[in-house]
Amino acid sequence: MVGDEGRLVGGRYRLVALIGQGGMGRVWRGVDETLNRQVAVKEVLLPDGLPPGDRAQLVRRTLREAEVAAKLGHPGIITVHDVVRDADVPWIVMEYVSGPSLAGLVAQEGRLPWRRVAAIGAQMADALAHAHAAGVVHRDLKPDNVLVQDRRTIITDFGIARVLDGSAGTRLTRTGAVVGTPQFMPPEQIEGGDAAASGDLWSLGATLYAAVEGNVPFDAPSLMPLFHAILAKPLPPPRHAGELGPLLEELLAKDPGKRPTAAALAVRLTALHHPPTLRDPQPPAPPRQIHQRSTVTAPAQPPNAVHPPTRPAASARRRPSTSAAPGGPSRRTLLLAGATVAIGATGGWWAWKSDTKDDAIRAGTSLPGHTKNVYALAYSPNGKSLASASEDNTVRLWNVTAPDGDAEPAELTGLFWALAFSPDGRTLAGGGADGTIHLWNAADRRLVGTLKGHKEQVSSLAFSPDGKTLASGGLDASLRLWSPADRKLLARLDGHDSNVAAVAFGPDGKTLASGSWDNSVRLWSVAGRKSVARFSHANYVSSVAFGPDGGTLASGCWDNSVNLWSVTGREKTATLDGHTSVVRAVAFSPDGRTLASAAEDETVRLWDPVEQNGIAVLSDHSGALCSLAFSPDGKTLASADKAVRLWDLDRQLPAP
Repeated sequence: MVGDEGRLVGGRYRLVALIGQGGMGRVWRGVDETLNRQVAVKEVLLPDGLPPGDRAQLVRRTLREAEVAAKLGHPGIITVHDVVRDADVPWIVMEYVSGPSLAGLVAQEGRLPWRRVAAIGAQMADALAHAHAAGVVHRDLKPDNVLVQDRRTIITDFGIARVLDGSAGTRLTRTGAVVGTPQFMPPEQIEGGDAAASGDLWSLGATLYAAVEGNVPFDAPSLMPLFHAILAKPLPPPRHAGELGPLLEELLAKDPGKRPTAAALAVRLTALHHPPTLRDPQPPAPPRQIHQRSTVTAPAQPPNAVHPPTRPAASARRRPSTSAAPGGPSRRTLLLAGATVAIGATGGWWAWKSDTKDDAIRAGTSLPGHTKNVYALAYSPNGKSLASASEDNTVRLWNVTAPDGDAEPAELTGLFWALAFSPDGRTLAGGGADGTIHLWNAADRRLVGTLKGHKEQVSSLAFSPDGKTLASGGLDASLRLWSPADRKLLARLDGHDSNVAAVAFGPDGKTLASGSWDNSVRLWSVAGRKSVARFSHANYVSSVAFGPDGGTLASGCWDNSVNLWSVTGREKTATLDGHTSVVRAVAFSPDGRTLASAAEDETVRLWDPVEQNGIAVLSDHSGALCSLAFSPDGKTLASADKAVRLWDLDRQLPAP
C-alpha cells in the first residue's frame, strides 16, 4: 500500500511507488540498492484464512515456482532477478519494464490492427514455446499480464498463477472466488481439469481476440453464464481480425487437442505479421497459367530506412544489391522468344533460355495444387522429382520431367516443415509438426520408419553426403544426429537456446552448420560432436547453405540480409543487402557461381558470391517466400509461396 513506500524488502530492494495491483499481488517500482538499478517488486498476496500449514506450504511452492520462472531466460518473458521472503510473504524481484500492458494499450488506442496483433502474438507464442519446453505453464495469461515496450512484447507472472490455482486443495475457487481471470480461462480448466500447455494457447487466443476486436470473445454479467458461454457457445466470428481470424478460431477451439502448439503458432503468426512490400505501380498481371512469361529484372538498390542493416564486422564487406557503374545504371529490356532478358550495369546479366519447341520446364512454370504456404522444397538427386511440403497438410511429389510438371498423387499427408532426400534418392525425410521425423520410400511413398526425440516441431533436416547421418533441428532448441539405416539417435548437440531453423552439412561431411532463432550460426565437428565456431547475427537466423567448395557459408537473417562467412577464417566476408523483408531461404547453385535467396518481400534474388553483388531479381510471386531449391544440374531453381514456381536458369553468366 501507499504507506509501504520507502520500505526496504529483503534488506536490498527499496519500494518507490505502487504501479499495479490485482487479486494475486501488488507490484512496486523499486530500486536495487546493491546494484543501483530500477526493478519491479511484486508482493504475492496470499489467501486470507489459510491454516498455518497450508500457508507455509504455499509460500514454499511460490518461491520454488518463481525460481523455476527465473531460469527461463527468454526476451519475451519477464526476467526474474531474485526471490526473497520478507515478513513471511514471498516477494518476486523482476526487471522493470516501462511500457504499458496490452490491456492498457487497447484501452488507450482502441482495438489494434490485426498485423500488429499478429506481431505481438508471434512474440508471445515464441515465449510460451520456450516456457512449455521447460515444463512451465503460465495458467493466467491475459492482456494485463502482457507488457508492450516499443517492439518488444513481454509476458509477466510465469509460474505464480500455477501455484495459486493448485493450492490447498482448491483449483478454481477460493471461498467462492475464481482464481485467475474467468474471461481468459480455457474450457478444460473451468471443468476442473489440470491446466496444461494447451490451456495457455486458449488464453493466448482470447488475449489476441480481445486486442484485435476490442472486446473479449465470451462475456456475461455473472460467473455461471460466462462459464456456460465458454463451455457451450460457438465463438463469435471476429470481424476485424483479417488473416488472423482462422488462427483465432483454432486457438479458441473447445477441444484442447485441436489447438496448435505454441511453437507452431509462433511460425504461423510470424508469417502473417510482415506487411507486403511497397512496390512501384505495376500494370495488372495476366491470368496465371502454366508456361506463362515471367519477368526477371536487374536488381535495383532500394532504400532500407524501415529496416536499417546492422553494421558488419570490420573485416566484412557490405554489398548492396547492385554495383552501379558511374553515372548510374542503364537498363534495356528485350523480349526474346517468349522470355524477358534484363540487362543492366550490375557487373553481369541474366537471361532465360527459351526455345520455340516445347521444353520440359520453361521460365515461370507454375505447379498448382497447394492451398497454403509451402515451407519446404527438395529435389531428388536425379532431378526428376521435386518434393514440396505445405501448411495445407500435404507433401506433394512432382514429376518435373513431365511436359507440364504434372504432380503425382499427393499421398503423403500431415504438417511437415522440412524435407530432405537421401543422397541415393531412395529415402525422403520429412520433419513433422509433432516432433516426429518420417522416412518414406521415395519410389512408392511407403512410410518405412520414424525417428522420435524432438519435443516440438522439426524445423530443419539435412543428410550427410554419404547418407549415413541425418541431422535435424527443432523448435525445442535441440540439434540431433540420427542413423537413418538403424533408426537410432547418434547424438544430441547442445548449444542453441531457441529454434534450430536450419541445418546443412559441408560437402566433405565433416562439418555441420546450424542456424537458430538465438541469433547465431554454429559450426560443429561431426566426428567430435562439438561446436567449433559461432557466428553472431542481429536477428533470427532462418537458413544456412554451404558453397560446393565448403569454404563459404551463406546465412539468411530476419534483418533482411544475406551474409557470407569464411568457414576456415571464421569471419564474415560480406553482407548482401537488397531484400526488404525477412530472408527465409538461401541456396547455392551446384557449381557455386550463383547464390539464391528468397524472402517475405515476394522476391527471389540471385547473387554472385565471388564478386559479392547482385545479379537479378525474380519477381513473379504474389506471397511471402519460404523455400528454395536448385535442381542437381543447376539449370532450374524452384521457389514457393503458395504456388511452386520453376525458373529456367539454363544460361550461364558471361565472362566479365
